[in-house]
Amino acid sequence: MTPLRLFALLNPAIGIVFALVFLVLWTNHRSQRHILLMSAAAGLYSVAALAQMFLPLSPKYGVNTMVSAVLYMTCLALFVEALLMRAGVRGNVPWLALLAGGIVGLIAFFFYVHEDLTIRIYVLNLGCGAVLVFGALRLRLARDPKPIDRVLFWTVLLVGLHFLPRTLLTLFADGPNGTVNVENYRASLFFSLLNFALIILALMLCLTFLLAIALDIIEGLRAERNRDGLTPLLNRRGFEEQAGASLARAGPERACLVFCDIDHFKAINDTYGHGVGDAVIRAFGRWIREAVRRDDVAGRIGGEEFAILLHGAALSDAARFCERLRLRVEAGEEGIIPAPWRVTSSFGIAKRRPGDTLAELMERADQQLYAAKRNGRNRVEG
Repeated sequence: MTPLRLFALLNPAIGIVFALVFLVLWTNHRSQRHILLMSAAAGLYSVAALAQMFLPLSPKYGVNTMVSAVLYMTCLALFVEALLMRAGVRGNVPWLALLAGGIVGLIAFFFYVHEDLTIRIYVLNLGCGAVLVFGALRLRLARDPKPIDRVLFWTVLLVGLHFLPRTLLTLFADGPNGTVNVENYRASLFFSLLNFALIILALMLCLTFLLAIALDIIEGLRAERNRDGLTPLLNRRGFEEQAGASLARAGPERACLVFCDIDHFKAINDTYGHGVGDAVIRAFGRWIREAVRRDDVAGRIGGEEFAILLHGAALSDAARFCERLRLRVEAGEEGIIPAPWRVTSSFGIAKRRPGDTLAELMERADQQLYAAKRNGRNRVEG
């Protein structure tokens, strides 16, 4: 086996290693289907590289040509679908099938109808670049992009765009007419640089995607740590972290902090038991989640106490929000607590002042909540 062939074996080796890495990750995070797709893409990349190296270059049947083309295009389509699935961008499969199918069809045409190896090389390489550029552009549609998504975008885009200059330069370097024939294909400069480029590019794409998955896992663990056990809201630590960071990002933008709790909650527990008390807390948290906007921050900060940071809200806006929520709680929901008990709630509002810290806002909101309780409960103060 020639040194070049040994060097080229790094490509399938890289594919196998990353296929196993992603497969192990998926076995621990089975809800993340994009990890499984990435494992399949890496495994198929390995098979495609082996097919291109070892299948015969038959001028009559085109086994190497067609099998490697189908495998490479399917591998790229799986990679792009994994990339976009992770970002929450849907509806890509028909476009990927159309794009990949069209490229394979062109390769078949320039083998079986109008045989031309040079054009097939252009079609396959530029087709690979087109699929990756498509994936990068679709990635811009992600609704909630993270910093790693920008890294993925530029990595995939630049890898896709590189196919044009590299293909042109290496093909022209192989001869005065830029031609490569079947006999000298595997000894050509194009084939040598192709294998070297694929090693670098496969490592770049797989490592960047692996980094994205690792960051997703870390973020998921942090979110789990900050999530309240009973409600769909943050716990106290999560609320203070997110609300503090949110206020810092907002700069001088106005905001209001709401403290609220369930009236006579101890009596609910004493009368009906902790099971009913937990059901009331769960319902209260759900009603808050339904009432807040996307940019607001809401959390359960104590037993029956909740906090809500309302961005861009004047005091009158916050008062209307609290009144709507108070009426929703008062209206109740059948089956949560036995009649004739009626769950009510009290609210305290603190308006953000210039230079306020989150701790200062929370202290003033707490004072307003106690004022609401002193003044008869089931009311809004602020």
